[in-house]
Amino acid sequence: MTLTYPDIGLVDSFDIYRCEKPSITLVVKREITEPTLFRNSKTNRSETQKFDGKLHAQVNGEKFTSKERLTGLDLLRSLDDDLVAEEYTYNEPATLDESLNVGTITYGLAGTGDQDFAIKSRVIEGYTYTTDEYDLMNKETRNAVYESGTMRNEENDQSEALFEFVKVQPGNSLVHFITLEAGTGPMLLYVLHNLLNTGRYGAKETRTGRNVRNSIVGLILGEHDTSLSTGELLMEYTDADTETQIETSLNAYIDDARRSDWEVYGDLEGAEPFPDWYDRLEEVASREAADADEVLREEFDSLTRAAKAFFDDDD
Repeated sequence: MTLTYPDIGLVDSFDIYRCEKPSITLVVKREITEPTLFRNSKTNRSETQKFDGKLHAQVNGEKFTSKERLTGLDLLRSLDDDLVAEEYTYNEPATLDESLNVGTITYGLAGTGDQDFAIKSRVIEGYTYTTDEYDLMNKETRNAVYESGTMRNEENDQSEALFEFVKVQPGNSLVHFITLEAGTGPMLLYVLHNLLNTGRYGAKETRTGRNVRNSIVGLILGEHDTSLSTGELLMEYTDADTETQIETSLNAYIDDARRSDWEVYGDLEGAEPFPDWYDRLEEVASREAADADEVLREEFDSLTRAAKAFFDDDD
């Protein structure tokens, strides 16, 4: 069974010049399942932001995008050798021709190697913040471990502390608005795949395993810009004094921001249930459908061919 894409929110075909900008915003809940360090300029803790007197960990959207792009690139290489040029490596572009694949035409790329070129990203992932308080007192200390498996050597001396981290603890979460602007159906499928199949984020993620669980709680389609902001949500729709639930705040925010051309689906107040076309899309993107790999390969091959044909004609 093939896929069906919505009538609004997407463009019909790939085009580098985007005169019209229909958009789809995915409302993503990122649940912390293991202690996670979102390190930015601080080496031992996340950057922070206060909303209504409460401290939240602040995370640059690029921290998520880079991990999700790698998930997508790995998928493309596993599906078909022709979907990614053999010479291409992530963030090391040589020429435009070698760099054209679903990942680069969806998330953008700047040529910094043998050839200057630029492909603008269709994916907008802004800053986001933990919905609950970020506890700076909750430090995690790492000591060196000896071959005995303990932190004491043969002389029974205690090893020195190497470093301390302040991680976001399990039970906290982040609401992230991810907008696909002037994207095609296969681009939406690709972004969904990367979101639903990436589970390790932040610094030291090779020591923590899966630490974040993503789920799509809402979908907003519009003929024009549908972008939303987590900062706006936390600044204007939450109240530390009354312990407003984030779900209540999210419903109120989207209800206030809603415009006449929006279609809103999902687990949100006033939204329509997720439509059949989306259920099928998520089933394929999460690779739960029996024919998922076949469909993904066909959709991504079609998009790659369209992009290459466009740039060949543009020479």
